Amino acid sequence: MALIRAVLRPDSQQWPFEDAQSENDISLLYTGPPHEARPVDEDAFEYSTGGELLDVEWKHASQSLSADARHIEYQGASHLCNACLSALGYLTQNLRDCITHEDDKDFQTKRSVVHHQNLMALFAAANGGCQLCKTIWGRRFKKNGMATATDIRTEFCWNTTEEASWDGTRPGDSRLLCNIVSTVTRDHNKYTWETIFRFQLWPSPIFDPYFNIEGRVSPAERGNTRSSRPMALHWLSECRANADGKHSGCLLSDASSYPTRLLDLSTLGETDRVPLVVSELLGRSLLDRSEYITLSHCWGTWGAKELPVLTRSNIDVRVDHGMDISLFPPTFRDAIEVAKWFNSEENMIPFLLYWMLIGVVRWLWIDSLCIIQDSPDDWRREAQTMCDVYQNAFLNISADHAVDARGGCFRDRYFATVDAFKLHMKPLQSTWWVSVDERNLFEWVKTAPSSERAWIYQERHLARRVLHFTEHEVFWECRAASPSFRSETYSRGSPLQRDFLGQTKLRLQDTSTGSISDNPYLMLAWDAACRDYSQRKLTYQTDKLPALSGLARHFRSRCREDTYVAGMWLSQLPRALFWNVPPRGRPDVRPPLTESKTPSWSWMSCPGPVEPSKVEDSYYVVDVVTIVADYQHKTADQYGELTRAYLHIYGFVRRITSVMKQMTNDPSEDAYRALSQLESSRNYRHLYVDGRLDRDIGYGAYGFQQFGEAPDWFHGFAPVEYHCLFLAVSQHESPQDDFILRGLLLESAGEEGTFRRVGHIFFRGRCALEMRYQLRPGITDEDRAWEQLWELVAPYWGEVEQDVEMDRGPTGPVPVNIQTEGPSALYEFDGDVADDAGFSN
Repeated sequence: MALIRAVLRPDSQQWPFEDAQSENDISLLYTGPPHEARPVDEDAFEYSTGGELLDVEWKHASQSLSADARHIEYQGASHLCNACLSALGYLTQNLRDCITHEDDKDFQTKRSVVHHQNLMALFAAANGGCQLCKTIWGRRFKKNGMATATDIRTEFCWNTTEEASWDGTRPGDSRLLCNIVSTVTRDHNKYTWETIFRFQLWPSPIFDPYFNIEGRVSPAERGNTRSSRPMALHWLSECRANADGKHSGCLLSDASSYPTRLLDLSTLGETDRVPLVVSELLGRSLLDRSEYITLSHCWGTWGAKELPVLTRSNIDVRVDHGMDISLFPPTFRDAIEVAKWFNSEENMIPFLLYWMLIGVVRWLWIDSLCIIQDSPDDWRREAQTMCDVYQNAFLNISADHAVDARGGCFRDRYFATVDAFKLHMKPLQSTWWVSVDERNLFEWVKTAPSSERAWIYQERHLARRVLHFTEHEVFWECRAASPSFRSETYSRGSPLQRDFLGQTKLRLQDTSTGSISDNPYLMLAWDAACRDYSQRKLTYQTDKLPALSGLARHFRSRCREDTYVAGMWLSQLPRALFWNVPPRGRPDVRPPLTESKTPSWSWMSCPGPVEPSKVEDSYYVVDVVTIVADYQHKTADQYGELTRAYLHIYGFVRRITSVMKQMTNDPSEDAYRALSQLESSRNYRHLYVDGRLDRDIGYGAYGFQQFGEAPDWFHGFAPVEYHCLFLAVSQHESPQDDFILRGLLLESAGEEGTFRRVGHIFFRGRCALEMRYQLRPGITDEDRAWEQLWELVAPYWGEVEQDVEMDRGPTGPVPVNIQTEGPSALYEFDGDVADDAGFSN
């Protein structure tokens, strides 16, 4: 009898992966029963628990290899268990059958196969060293403790049986899916089935160069990410050599720029102390002969209280005597070790060529140890230099997996979870490399603690090179033209279509332009940066602007004639004002006024995720005449914190009231139905304009929604009064319902004529015209009157020229005038036209 012991956890019955299922996976839900490659009772166990330990015994100690296994041959550094060989053997033969009968509509077969009958069997096979099971368990269940879920089994299936995916014409299209399925019910359905892991297959020998493992350390030595040192040295030398010409952006730096303070690592070995040095006091020749490395890490709750930060009281001691290495938390000590990879003669003996290419790393920069944390003045000065600090660093070390500095950079792991292996599929007469699918390979990009932090987001995109230390393996990232990454799985490059799940480093073209709007690539890159940054978190909301200031400076170097203010560029106004809060991220209540002093018209004022403006091909019907920004402190840093910032706009404003309809006599049901419809449709709201009910708010003749609010937070079910400032018009050739008027929803900010943004709104077709006109009393054929007005107004519609000026002076705000007649530029036509149609202005 084989005895297995597992640790029970409080969350042992929870599902391991919340959103592994994708729309494509849904189509793979095979409702029929799977193939049973092996006897069911071979995965049967007897359980006995005691305290936090679970003892499990096999009922049948010997497991058989099914006849299906003869169709497959494993080639790798470990082995596959009988369950994997049997399941893959069946799928391989089944794949051949499906391709052969691809045009046979009567052909029926079982497209999925049982892998393990329960999760404890998966755990047992992983413990036994099976590469597939070890990878699935280590990357999905290791922390979850689902071994006690006796009513869940694993199944395998291919993502496709199309011949084009398996004949080499669509490389990377083929995937092996691992699903978990409840055994309580007979049929698969979306409630009992979920894809939890994917493996990607690549045809050999075409992709052999990507998975060549020559030169790696032995499997026994790869039990910790520390073993990635030889690869890291190779990746860096490859980047510095720029033999393929793709790394030119990685070599750009200002050799004369150094951080204000640095940690000197040169005395480690002789002493256990690390001194703090002031760069301007060092000789130029000393700085020119050495490089510095930066560290990105999460502070966490612990770090905010316990990190050995630099302060006004200890700076003299750390400069004169240094800081004892024992006081450095694990992440900092590991960063020092990584930095020594690139300046240790002992480590460089096998890499003499690399030594010449790499140079010497002597300095380390860590924010908490190089910025005086209790000096607001020093913090503000240093915050302005973040762009230069990270851009000119030789390398940035990113401790991605650690929630705080106690987590370290290095992690223990099983080597097979990062190694690709080969499968020879005899029925297909072909051999394939099997690697972790890109969605699972890069899932840390979205789930690692570092992925949530706003400061680290900026640091990653500013740095020329980043060495990511994740939970399972080490990744290299630089500014090279695609592919820009290496990893222990793909040590020699990437065949993947999307590196980092599409969230690659910003690569701004080395060209200058007048404004950001003159360069579509820059404009799209900035919009993407704003969207991604808004999803990150900050410990202090006052850091909202400073934590993006480095990236803003980086963009400013490419658009020198543009002006940045509060997360926006002057040339993008008024388009950029139409940023949107996604429905799923919309707060339920009004957020408190931001501590960062960010104006309401900027997306920076939103505490959560935002989407940049998608309003394109529009005519803007107002002139942004001036922007007044009163900056905080003496530095007058246009990228940093603000005291106040006004946007002064002259335009056409209407008072509107939005009212939720009553749908039933049950208030609770009304509230539920209203909430469910609020984000996608306004069918359940009435709209009053200047106190008059607008009845035409449903769907028009062409099925288009006639108006829609997009509040910055949920404004509730009670009547809401707004001032609507109209900014843009979109018009297509036809029909009338393609005519859209867009505006901002405003509320009074207290002072007369000043307003605060609370959302935006659009009106379509006739509903848009009603924002400007009303029928005269006595008109009987209303529809005809509106059609006549449209025929008269449409030919006069034209683009409005903008005259934009910038003023940073401390002048007071200019009121936004409420003009009942509207600006002449909004509807440019002779005054008699409206009279002919029976309308009054």
